[in-house]
Amino acid sequence: MNDYAEISQLVARERQYRVRHVKELADCYYPDATIQTSWQSGSVASFINGQPTEVSDQTMIVGRMSIPTIHQNGQRAYVEFPTTTYMWLTVNGAEAELESFRRLIYHVEKRNGVWKIATMISINESDNLHPAIPGTDLKVDPKDLVGLRRSYRYLAYTRKNAGGEISPDLLGIDRPADIKKLYAQAENWINE
Repeated sequence: MNDYAEISQLVARERQYRVRHVKELADCYYPDATIQTSWQSGSVASFINGQPTEVSDQTMIVGRMSIPTIHQNGQRAYVEFPTTTYMWLTVNGAEAELESFRRLIYHVEKRNGVWKIATMISINESDNLHPAIPGTDLKVDPKDLVGLRRSYRYLAYTRKNAGGEISPDLLGIDRPADIKKLYAQAENWINE
């Protein structure tokens, strides 16, 4: 395989393994990798061994991926990877489906002839919340949505509803200056 194919397969495997295979997921990352998502910011170990508040053992998570865009310079590349995640969870006593659209930015690096992930950062684009059973009332009070950012409004709502917390300052397309800065950092990183 050429570098582009290897990188593409690496990020696709990471997404597939995220909800099913802990050992294989760990193998996608370098041990010193860092991860920044809606529920944690830190080491790859905390990402692999943890989960967000709204997710329980009964929560079903399904991910769908698009084609990655790879920006490579020698032994480094950053990858833009649009994804959609579907989670079934309980909201105010009713079964609900949370649909979350994200763009993942991976920094991947070839060390000792092997491509692995050095960093993964999640950018929130938008989300939806629906009853899993049509006609069911989720009893969402519009007042509880006031002040929640449009790029991850329902993710924030369901996390708080489950007793968790979420930062109001996550990366989201509703703050374009933050996204522009992230891309500039990625370009600088591959050109170091």
